[in-house]
Formats: sequence, C-alpha cells, structure tokens
Amino acid sequence: MNIDQIKTVLELNKNRHFKKTAQTLFVTQSTISARLNALEQELGCKLFIRTSRTIEITPAGERFLDHAHSLLSIWRRARQEAQANTSNQFQLATGGLFVTWDIFLQSWLERLHQDYPTLALTAESHDHTYLLRQLLDGALDLIFITGPPRLAELCYTKVMDLQLTLVSDQPGRTLKEAVQTNYILVDWGEQFLLEHTQVLSHLALPQKRVNQARISLNFILNSGGAAFLPSQMIAPYLDNESLFEVKGVSNIPLQIYAAYMKNSSNIEFVEKALKYL
Repeated sequence: MNIDQIKTVLELNKNRHFKKTAQTLFVTQSTISARLNALEQELGCKLFIRTSRTIEITPAGERFLDHAHSLLSIWRRARQEAQANTSNQFQLATGGLFVTWDIFLQSWLERLHQDYPTLALTAESHDHTYLLRQLLDGALDLIFITGPPRLAELCYTKVMDLQLTLVSDQPGRTLKEAVQTNYILVDWGEQFLLEHTQVLSHLALPQKRVNQARISLNFILNSGGAAFLPSQMIAPYLDNESLFEVKGVSNIPLQIYAAYMKNSSNIEFVEKALKYL
C-alpha cells in the first residue's frame, strides 16, 4: 500500500469516474486501474464494482474509506514534521467545526502567527465526527467542537459560549411562519438537535438541512428563509436590518470546546496556543 493508491481511492470515490480521476491526479486511466487493482489484491477484497455506466463502492470500500482519510492526513502531517528545517520551528495541526472559523479561529490563528511567524501550520474544517477521529488518529493536535468529548485520553476545556438565535429575512414573523418559509436546519450537534426538537416538536420537519452556518446565512440573505444562527455572526445583519429576530423564541445555548490528547508530543505548544484564544 502506498500514498498514491490511497489518493486514487479517495478521488475515485469522489468522482466515480476513471477518466475524471486520472485527469485530477494527472496520470493515465491505466495507471488508475493498476493502482486500484494492486491495492485490492493487497487487501484481498474489492473496493469498487465497475458497471457499464458507473462505479459503485462496495461495503469493504466504505469501511476502507474511513481509514483512508486518516492515513492521508497522517502522511501529510509526517511529511510536514520531517521537513521542519529549524530546531525552533513550532508546529500545529488544528481543526474546527465550520462555524468556529467564522467566529473566532481565524483571528486566533492571526494572533498566533504574529508571535510565531515560522509556525508550521495545518488548519482544517470538518464535522464533529471527522475531527474527533483525526485527533484520536494523531493527524491533528487540537480540535474545536461542540460538547465535551467524554474520552479518558483527551484533555478538553470550554472556550466559548454561543447563543443560537432564530432569525428570518422578514420582520415580525412568528415561529410557525418562520419554519414554514424556507427554514434551514443547521446541524449544531446532538445537544442542539435535542433542544431543537423540543422547540419545533409541533411543526413539520424541515426540508433543508446543512452543516455549515455560512451556507445557511448566505442562503437566507440571497433567497430568504430562517435558521438558528450564532449571535456573533448575525449581529451586523440585525443592525442593518438584513435579518430579523423571530420574537417569542428562546435562544438555544451552545458550548464550544477545545480538545487535545493527554499524551500528545506537541502538548506544550498546544497549551501555549490555547492561551491566545
């Protein structure tokens, strides 16, 4: 097994087309086939089934994908650390939920860069499950997620309290009106979904669901609608009356936690970095 084979499987799963995958990786289609065949022989199972019109991933392929993403991330991390050319060069591989970059992580990284201009940095945005898996696999040093991860091998600390406010592009809307007009359910995690279900228990299920607040915000501003969004994000839009708070609906609280491994070899710098929040 090699990195090129892993990249090939990931791209093939994304494109479901040999020609497109070959173009993306700047190789020939025969090279893609050879890489896939060699990997399948090594694993002893089929990862994809080729039909006349499409390529379908097998159950074994689905299971392999879970590890392929981690293997590629770990390889990139290892290469970055091996290429560090000064003994005093700091390194940090971090990841956060999509909304955390909009609210505070972008400015946090800029403050870090000011004091550590040679910082070797990897920064990613993903969903909760992927970030946690990357942390446990050693591909990331530090992640920012909702809710404390109840795992003995992790250190975690609360870094921010959010208030999620139901907003609409139209003033004076009731809860029922807001939910029935292009309402978008933003997936803020398990705790939020439990409280959200209580708030909307008597109403129809939302037809639109996303995992990025920015997608929801842009959709509402451009096409109208409503969603629960963080007060820090929507404040300027409330001020200029691009958005309006739906009255009579309580805010839903949400906590953001930083998490890192107790036995991390980079724990000293991780704890330094957290002080910049």
